Amino acid sequence: MPPIRHIVYECLPGAYAGGVQKMVFELASAQRRLGADVEIWTPDAIRAGSTEVFDGLPVRYFYPDPLFGLARSHRLSRELATLPADVVLHAHNTFNPLNVQVDRVATARGLKVFFNPHGALDPALFSGWDFKSLKKRLYIRFFTRPKLNRATGIFALTSLEQAQLASLGVRSPIHIVPNGIRPVTVASSEAGLALRARHGLSSTDRVVLFVGRITTKKRIEDIIRAIAGLGVHLFIAGNPDAEPGYTALLRAEAAAAGCASRVHWLGFMDEAAKAAAYAAADTFVHASESEGMALAILEAMSAGLPVVATRGCYMAEAAAAGALVECAAGPQAIAEGLRPLLADLDKAREQGKRGQSYVATVHDWTAIARRSLQIYAGQGGHV
Repeated sequence: MPPIRHIVYECLPGAYAGGVQKMVFELASAQRRLGADVEIWTPDAIRAGSTEVFDGLPVRYFYPDPLFGLARSHRLSRELATLPADVVLHAHNTFNPLNVQVDRVATARGLKVFFNPHGALDPALFSGWDFKSLKKRLYIRFFTRPKLNRATGIFALTSLEQAQLASLGVRSPIHIVPNGIRPVTVASSEAGLALRARHGLSSTDRVVLFVGRITTKKRIEDIIRAIAGLGVHLFIAGNPDAEPGYTALLRAEAAAAGCASRVHWLGFMDEAAKAAAYAAADTFVHASESEGMALAILEAMSAGLPVVATRGCYMAEAAAAGALVECAAGPQAIAEGLRPLLADLDKAREQGKRGQSYVATVHDWTAIARRSLQIYAGQGGHV
């Protein structure tokens, strides 16, 4: 089994990792448990020059370049150039000069290299004519697409992402490998009732839960408009200070819809706090415009919550398996997806059990790590 080096622009230690960083950490950890020689390499101005080990997984930190910050590291690139010929590089993120460095070293040395865009190349994200969209299209044309076409292979989270990559002219083998999930902890029913009580709710009130970044692409305003007409409560778990302007818009939206007293802001929640939120909620909802594969959705399913997700969340495979309810974008469609689950808790529990069983099988980290190792070895097949 060849050495494997995961390259990511940022990787906070262990349990503090989030989003892509958490996925990289979990994948690398699972690969190491299967006996692979795996390390994570990442720029970090504070920890630069050190190596930290988490449950046997080394995370090695390099000095970032002064002008590019975490997006680039000459020292990391220089160290890549000294790796043995049989090493496999697996780089994450997309619009990042760090991946250009990885590509250059792999091309010069003839190393195997795999890239994982994590849903960032969805054409919907850069289809407009604003400066940001134009800049992304130019970057894809001159840097991303050539880099991906020189790669040994590409990891796509879903069949939809595979189709999106092909539509952008990516010709390298594309392997569909979903995100994984560790089984999550759900607190006792007493802890859930206590959380409800802190917000003035009883055991008979219906509660919808959102967990995630409070940012515009999540379309939380659509969720607020949906619950306004259902007479239920919404728990929003996430940092409200991430985009203060958007949070202000959401508060105004709730006031205008007449449901401000039923929208409850939980703030950022650690794992223990999230466990209580799962116990307090009746169902979970995500309404994102574009989401590679949200860990928040997988965690909610693992917790046994019935999930309603818009098509922009790219959970079509789970929906086809009956593991969650998929709906169109917009408040009305979200409300119609939630209504039967909130009206019949027995039906909701059965939906939650199907989702829990699905993620335990399809999104198991050990199975995903084993498949990724087969892909590195040229045995994984591709589309």
